[in-house]
Amino acid sequence: MNPESLREHVLESDDDLRDALELLLQQASQRQLWLLFIDGRGRIGEPLMPMADYPEDPIEAVTTEDLGEVTHAHLLSQRIGMLRELTGNAAVVLVWERVGGEAVEDDVRVWARAMKRQAVLLGIPLRAQFLLHAHGVRQLHADDVL
Repeated sequence: MNPESLREHVLESDDDLRDALELLLQQASQRQLWLLFIDGRGRIGEPLMPMADYPEDPIEAVTTEDLGEVTHAHLLSQRIGMLRELTGNAAVVLVWERVGGEAVEDDVRVWARAMKRQAVLLGIPLRAQFLLHAHGVRQLHADDVL
C-alpha cells in the first residue's frame, strides 16, 4: 500500500484499515476527530474530514431545531449518518486524534463509548474506531472503551 494507490486498495481487515490510517494520518498533532467513510467496495471513500472543535462532553445536552434536545454524541452521530447516506458510503470510521501516548485516556474512552452506543441506536454502520497518538494509530476495542 502506498499513498498514490491508497484510495483503490480494498481494506479487507481492520489491520488493513489501521495500515491505511497510519499512511494517511501518521501521528497526532492536536485534539481532533477524523471522520472517514468506507465505500461499498471496502475502500476509503470521500470525504475525509477532520473536526478540531468537537465538545468535551459527549453526553451534555444541546438543542437543535430539527432534533430538539439531544446529547452531543447523538447530534454528531445523526449528522454523520446523514453525511454517509448523502455520499453513498457504506460505513463510518472514527479516528480520535490527541497528543500523547497510545494509552486510552478517559476523554477518548467516553467519546468512543458514546459514539458506539449512538451508532447502534441510529443504525449507523460504524466499522471501527481508532486512536491517533504521538507514535501512530491504535484500534479501539470493546475493552478499551468500557
